[in-house]
Amino acid sequence: MNNDYLHPELYTWDIDWERWCKKFIHPQTLSKDWNAIVEERGADIYTWPMFTKDFCEMIIEEAEHQATWTVDRHANYPTTDFLLQEIGLREMYMKVLHQFGFKIAAWVWGLSGKQWNEDMDAELFMAKYTPEAQGHLDSHIDNSNYSITLSLNDDFKGGGTYYHRQKTLVKAPTGHQCLFPMPTHKHSGRWIDEGLRYIIVAFCVKGGSI
Repeated sequence: MNNDYLHPELYTWDIDWERWCKKFIHPQTLSKDWNAIVEERGADIYTWPMFTKDFCEMIIEEAEHQATWTVDRHANYPTTDFLLQEIGLREMYMKVLHQFGFKIAAWVWGLSGKQWNEDMDAELFMAKYTPEAQGHLDSHIDNSNYSITLSLNDDFKGGGTYYHRQKTLVKAPTGHQCLFPMPTHKHSGRWIDEGLRYIIVAFCVKGGSI
């Protein structure tokens, strides 16, 4: 991990959590009024605004600054990505999921018990799509109980995630997360025609599954 941070404020979450949240977590999500913010985009596909645009811009710039991208982490479905721990932000993102993401999933599906709440774990990585390198991702099923994908930008043409059985294409706005279960939601990354698409993916598993 490179400690020469471009945006050190991203790393202050463990110093003053409340101040960090006010800067980087969307105010609607801070309200925790799930009924008011969670939108069903298709059958069992849910989105909500999680992060501010400032956060999304900064973490993209931080990722490109630290340049830890790889193309060989996934044998069957190769992507241009890296684990969040490579830039020192796994613990931050896990805290955000425990405070908000896992709670929304539990609310949506009525999940109870520590294994679906306090004990939840996740594989976390950032991926990018570009017409010149990786323009799309083949149809696949995630290795998770459910997945949460964060849209870091929307200034590209084409792209989005297509859910095949649900016949639904989701192109979430910047800072919005998309929640969907496995194995029912086989999906693919649609072709990028122009620009770059950045996302953060969380393969979420109940306690004891990793």
